[in-house]
Amino acid sequence: MLLEKLCNSVALPSYEDEVRDLIKSSIKDFVDEIKVDRMGNVVAHKKGNGKTVILDAYMDEVGFIITAFNDDGTLKFTTLGSVDEKSIPCKDVIIGDKRINGVIGFKAIHLQGKKEREENIDIEKLSIDIGAKSKEEAKKYVSIGDYVSFTSEFSKLGNKLVKGKALDSRIPCYILIELLKENYNADIYAIFSAQKQVGNRGAIVSSYNKKSDITIVFEGGLSKNNDNLIDKGPSLSRIDGNVVCNSDVINDIKTIGEKEGIPYDIKNNKNKGNSGDSYVENGSKLVTVSVPCKYMNSAISVSSIDDIENTIKLIRGYLKSL
Repeated sequence: MLLEKLCNSVALPSYEDEVRDLIKSSIKDFVDEIKVDRMGNVVAHKKGNGKTVILDAYMDEVGFIITAFNDDGTLKFTTLGSVDEKSIPCKDVIIGDKRINGVIGFKAIHLQGKKEREENIDIEKLSIDIGAKSKEEAKKYVSIGDYVSFTSEFSKLGNKLVKGKALDSRIPCYILIELLKENYNADIYAIFSAQKQVGNRGAIVSSYNKKSDITIVFEGGLSKNNDNLIDKGPSLSRIDGNVVCNSDVINDIKTIGEKEGIPYDIKNNKNKGNSGDSYVENGSKLVTVSVPCKYMNSAISVSSIDDIENTIKLIRGYLKSL
């Protein structure tokens, strides 16, 4: 299953090679041109005679990077992206290109005092245990600057849900791949952007390089700020961070949903921004489409297969209407 392969791959910010290669091999038969720009974005062009449409999904996931060695052989680290710090302790991880196994260590709860148990997680007090007995031994396997990824495996959860790491980025990538398998009149640029987790850097570069009439940004997100509201279809954002999405595009997508009986949700989120912040500055009509994910920015998240399929149906219908 392609989504499983995407989720089980490793793609930290600026280390997106594994996912990038998988995307390129998955879309090569459905597009006219594939380029990788200097930022590492995959830019796929599916030629058409109609309006120019950018479809954007980011490739990278939250994780960590090694910063120092402790004398006892454990490793100090810091975050890449907005990781939910409460979810970090006692998780399996892999480190660097050698895929060294590790565990994020944390003082056992029965050894903690009352004050310690009430405090927030301090990442400075955490370390990664790779089984090394000394700093010198650890240096044989790991280097400062090596990336660290969660190792949660993708699998089904019940009949209609899936669980895995990085669903908030890999589901949008999967959706873009599926959309590219159809033919449209629109002139489509599918951009699989790099380094979203550290400041939307890939999207910023893409927004300068490509201009469009319409931009659709895909992401994993919380529907109506409620991480339990799944199986209600994709969410269309009216407000997302500093961006007010285009009402005409939203209404056209809603019309497709109502005509075809495809569920959708409307959300307003003033507390965050995504790649859309970059594209809207070039005058493109923007909409953000979110597939609801539970437990985002942690070692594992959960999404609905129906929500994924309905997102594909909804946006495919919209693109065919252009």
